[in-house]
Amino acid sequence: MKKYKHLSFEERFTIEKLIKRKRSLREIAVVLGRSPNTISYELRKNSVKGIYSSKKARYKAYYKRWRSKRGCLKVSMSRFLTKFVEKHLVKRWSPKQISGYLKETHGITCSDKAIYKYVRSRCLERYLFWSWNRKKSGRKRYCYNNIKDQRKYIEDRVVLDEIGHLEADFIVSRESKYSFLVVVDKLTKLTSIKKIPNRKHETVSHAFCEMFKGKVLKTLTLDNDISFAHWKQLERRLKTKIYFTHPYHSWEKGLVENANRWIRCFVPKKRDIASVTQKELEEILSFLNNRPREIIRFRKPAVYYKQLTECPT
Repeated sequence: MKKYKHLSFEERFTIEKLIKRKRSLREIAVVLGRSPNTISYELRKNSVKGIYSSKKARYKAYYKRWRSKRGCLKVSMSRFLTKFVEKHLVKRWSPKQISGYLKETHGITCSDKAIYKYVRSRCLERYLFWSWNRKKSGRKRYCYNNIKDQRKYIEDRVVLDEIGHLEADFIVSRESKYSFLVVVDKLTKLTSIKKIPNRKHETVSHAFCEMFKGKVLKTLTLDNDISFAHWKQLERRLKTKIYFTHPYHSWEKGLVENANRWIRCFVPKKRDIASVTQKELEEILSFLNNRPREIIRFRKPAVYYKQLTECPT
């Protein structure tokens, strides 16, 4: 395997002398045993006002390396950044979310690479996602037949760049009949959760009506759960259009599936959903809606939704 190394001062001195003798890049590359691209890059990046000097080139290269290393230590060199990063790691924000939020709200540029380096240097890996979530994806099934009851499937859905286009799903428990009804707005990523005692048609309809009271609702995307078999009545009651994913294609409503995965970090499958308190539910919602999301330019879903509903465009 070929190993690469930085140009030495002797090599830069040779380049300077050969350039003065008007040698071509390929000739210089042959003399030094380097690639012509390396010589071209060196002249392009380390020349000063179009003139190449080995001393000035060495200084520019050293300063560039110093700045890159200093950038990776940016968190540990700033007391504000140290406190900010540690505070939000405890809240289970990812380094990329912290980096993006700092840039959007404080105007501070601090790369996620620098935050990862700080995390490793302070042994804070336990706060990173894969250290506290070890959930594995389940078996995928691909054969299906569409249900023929005039329901509209996801390819017929037209989602505009506006609030009110929602995806919904259940989180169930083996321990009791209680379950979570989870709804996510596609534009703002705002998540709503309601604990329901069963999945009977009337219970589900009543829960939807309570969740959407005073909110914008334009389309609703569901899976083919038997609890949604009364979709025609639900459509009339909610005064909206309902669309379905294809059977066994849950990834077609990936937004709510992703939300379910995060909720499972707090409420694992073996736990009885009936035992989840309202305070715990509020903490889960706070985690989902009050942390920045990269997909909405590191804005918080709760804040973003409020901005759009108060100042509609």
